Amino acid sequence: VTLTELGTHSRGAQFLDGAPLCTPELEAAIDRLSQRYEGFWFGRYDLRAPDAEALRSGAGFKVLELNGVSSEATSIYDRAHGVGHAWRTLCTQWRIAFEIGSRNRALGAHPASPREILNLVRHHRRLTRRARDAAAGFSR
Repeated sequence: VTLTELGTHSRGAQFLDGAPLCTPELEAAIDRLSQRYEGFWFGRYDLRAPDAEALRSGAGFKVLELNGVSSEATSIYDRAHGVGHAWRTLCTQWRIAFEIGSRNRALGAHPASPREILNLVRHHRRLTRRARDAAAGFSR
C-alpha cells in the first residue's frame, strides 16, 4: 500500500544504508551522470531502480532527486548504525566539502557574500510560499 510518494522523516520514511549495493559499475554510472553538471562536485542522488541487481549494474535507474552539498547521507538514519556512525559520516562529508571549496577558491571561484546568501534564502522562501499557495488554490 502506497502511503506517500515522498520519502521524508516527517511522514515516517525509513532510511537504510545502501552501501552493499555500491559497485564499480554503479559508481561509474553516477560519475558519468555527475559530469554533466558543471561545478557539481558533491551531493546525493535519490534513485529508483527496478531491483537491486539493476542498481548494482548501474543501468536502468531513474534519478528522483539531486541534492547538493548541504544534503546528508541518508545512511546516518539507518537504525543499524549508532550515533557515532552518523557523526563520523557528517564530519567526513563536511571535510570533503570544505576541501572542494578550498580548491575551487584556489582556482579563482568567489564564494557568495552573506548578503547574496540571504537574498537567495529569501527568493527560495518566496518561491516555496507561492508553490504552496498555488497547490492550496490561493493566489497573491
